[in-house]
Amino acid sequence: MPSLRLLTRCLLLPAYAGIWLALLAGDALAQAAPPPDDGIWDDTRALAPETRKQLAEELKKFRLDLKCDAWITASSFTPAGMTLRRQAQITRREWSGTKPAVLMAYDRASKSSAISFAPEFWERYPSAELVEIMQETRRILLDPKLTLDERMAVATRSWIDRLRDLERVRLKQSLWLQRGEKKFALTVPAMLAGGAVFAALLGFISRRRYASAGRRFFFPEVQVGMRFGAPHGGGVTAEIKTKAGAQ
Repeated sequence: MPSLRLLTRCLLLPAYAGIWLALLAGDALAQAAPPPDDGIWDDTRALAPETRKQLAEELKKFRLDLKCDAWITASSFTPAGMTLRRQAQITRREWSGTKPAVLMAYDRASKSSAISFAPEFWERYPSAELVEIMQETRRILLDPKLTLDERMAVATRSWIDRLRDLERVRLKQSLWLQRGEKKFALTVPAMLAGGAVFAALLGFISRRRYASAGRRFFFPEVQVGMRFGAPHGGGVTAEIKTKAGAQ
């Protein structure tokens, strides 16, 4: 019986060692491998040389335009107990640190994909837009009508274009706010000055009306005699002499 247990352990030892080595190899991409100079880590040869060259140029321009890092990874496995999304997050942090960055990861063995955005991207752009980019990228990478090389290229250009559009909208909105603040800064003093003049004019008019309301005018009392037995029926109220002897 002890010999059977010993034999079982000896047989399982290589399996345990294989699992351990796989875990170590899975972390190698994020922990040991330096970031690729052209922005592309492809240890499965998913991209043709010409496609890789084109995507490297587009990633370089994208990094300059949006002032961020951008990476593509294509691997042949994902470590046990770790999702590709988590692996993409780890790799992005190892390569970019706290800088704004985006990383698209593709696992050739499981045909799964993931995009990891740095926290600054979630602050820059609407969350719904970023989630839509992730879904669209996943849909493209699963398209069976395209080759893997084409899927990688189309997916990469898709999220590059979408992020460019979001950045363009963000810059326009910030410019509109700046212009609006300038107009507001110029308009408010003019409005305040106009309001002060209007208030002063209303006060002046109000004082004039108050002074006028305090004055009362009365007709003079005239003593008029009776005429034909009727009070105030008529009579002489004034005499004006125009010539000597005339009335």
